[in-house]
Amino acid sequence: MLLYVINLDRDRDRLAHTREQLAGLSFTRVPAVDGTTIPETAKGLTRFELACLASHRDAWRRFLAAGDAHACFLEDDLHIWPGFAALVGDDAWVPADAHSVKLDTYFQQVRLGLRRPVGGGREVARLYSRHESSAAYVLSRAGAQRYLDLTDPPALPADYSLFPKNARRLGLRIYQLAPAVAIQDHLRPAAEGGGTFATAMNPGAAARKRRRPVFARLLREGARLLEQIDEANEDLYLRYIVKAESTAIPVG
Repeated sequence: MLLYVINLDRDRDRLAHTREQLAGLSFTRVPAVDGTTIPETAKGLTRFELACLASHRDAWRRFLAAGDAHACFLEDDLHIWPGFAALVGDDAWVPADAHSVKLDTYFQQVRLGLRRPVGGGREVARLYSRHESSAAYVLSRAGAQRYLDLTDPPALPADYSLFPKNARRLGLRIYQLAPAVAIQDHLRPAAEGGGTFATAMNPGAAARKRRRPVFARLLREGARLLEQIDEANEDLYLRYIVKAESTAIPVG
């Protein structure tokens, strides 16, 4: 499958790190959108979140313009485990109905459906819950188009858009690789070579909050209540129909 690496022009050290991690695998570099060139927002996403999402959308469009059935998308601060080359070298393991398969982990509790082996001691399972990070994933052509549709206009950060808490209700069929084959640099202990790169998201530059009018706040509270009811129904479905397991995904 095609392999895309999202990388800012100025981050040559990250590109060199990624090239070393990929150990000779061929990839296409996608120049990332620079968040410092985007005006600050008064509400919603920060300019860095907008830039990150725009970078991923550019990579998805490049994939759709090519002819492959699947593509792998990587951010440039990953640590990759052995077995990655085999996964991107043959897409036969990718579930036929998958829009996306998440390859990395954030070590948070997630909810998974039935697991099935894919070789190399790994499994894939339907992912039914939110899972942070947009650093490593596979998309089908249908998935790339669906995500482009869902992120126009942009409303959520890239990872919230890719691996949302309400995937099933959005018509997304998302899978998780377990164990994961990659993690972001800031999640790896310094003693193991992690913590090398500062985050590119500039968390200190969060969007400014402003107080909403009373009517707008009431509408938001009403929407929040409906969302809580919907989430409770989804929880019952996952618990008693799917019998989803709750687990943290290891890497290895």
